Amino acid sequence: MHNTLGIVGLGVLGSAITQYLLENGFHIDGYDISQTALTQLSQFSNFHPCTSVSDVFSKQQVIILCLPSAASLEAIISELPSSASPPADQPLLIELSTLPVDAKLAAAVTAMDKHIRMVDSPVSGNRIVALQGKLSAYLSGAEEDIQIAKPFLEAFCQKVTEVGEFGNGSKMKLIGNILNLVHNSVTAEVMVLGMKVGLQPELIHNAISGTFSSSAVFEGRGKLMVDNDYAIEGMNFSTPIKDSEFITKLAKDNYVPLPIYQVALQYYLAAMAQGYQDLDAAAVCAVIEKNTNLKRE
Repeated sequence: MHNTLGIVGLGVLGSAITQYLLENGFHIDGYDISQTALTQLSQFSNFHPCTSVSDVFSKQQVIILCLPSAASLEAIISELPSSASPPADQPLLIELSTLPVDAKLAAAVTAMDKHIRMVDSPVSGNRIVALQGKLSAYLSGAEEDIQIAKPFLEAFCQKVTEVGEFGNGSKMKLIGNILNLVHNSVTAEVMVLGMKVGLQPELIHNAISGTFSSSAVFEGRGKLMVDNDYAIEGMNFSTPIKDSEFITKLAKDNYVPLPIYQVALQYYLAAMAQGYQDLDAAAVCAVIEKNTNLKRE
């Protein structure tokens, strides 16, 4: 593996991944529709801002896609020129976005028609985790493509799990997001109930962390709830609400009820309604505090 990559999509997560790789010796050819994103990363001498997707494609053999929507993915794949390389040398796209499974499958078909290989590998984590190189990836696709993609993913992920055929990565990410959202909402309920009965938030967090009742979400986002400080670059509410549409469709198409998830999701919708959309999703705690008339000392 060479320490050189193309990256298309330099938003909240894509820019963090790019920054981490640049700080760890990678040369990156990057593109985003936002000139601001390109300018900010250009402070690194090993970052080269490209003028288009095709420009990245002309310079790199392995290209990471980190995109906000299925429409963006469709547009990017449509813009890519066909490859004239033999099968073993065809370009490889590593698709990191959380999108509907059918959108990923359609993109893969279009890419294949252009003689471009593609793996489906959504990542789990937020900007803070990405800046530390501690994301997790669910890697799926053809075996030979997985073996090429995996070392690149391991360069910025602490865990890369091979999950089988193309599309399985997106399925795994969506069901994992159910746990993330439910754990976060339940953590907020626990913190508020504890405070209402007279327990200090620091004590609640310290006592439960590391026990069988705890979780990574409780220990991470629970600390933000203790500090009552949600103005950080983590994961805001818009992304999980966007993902909820994909999760709901996946469950509906397979006749699986998700009542616990749907109830937990209501806190996120309430947070948006109460003006917390730009805060970390741990601010569900503030929503419940307001709903229960809890006043912190």
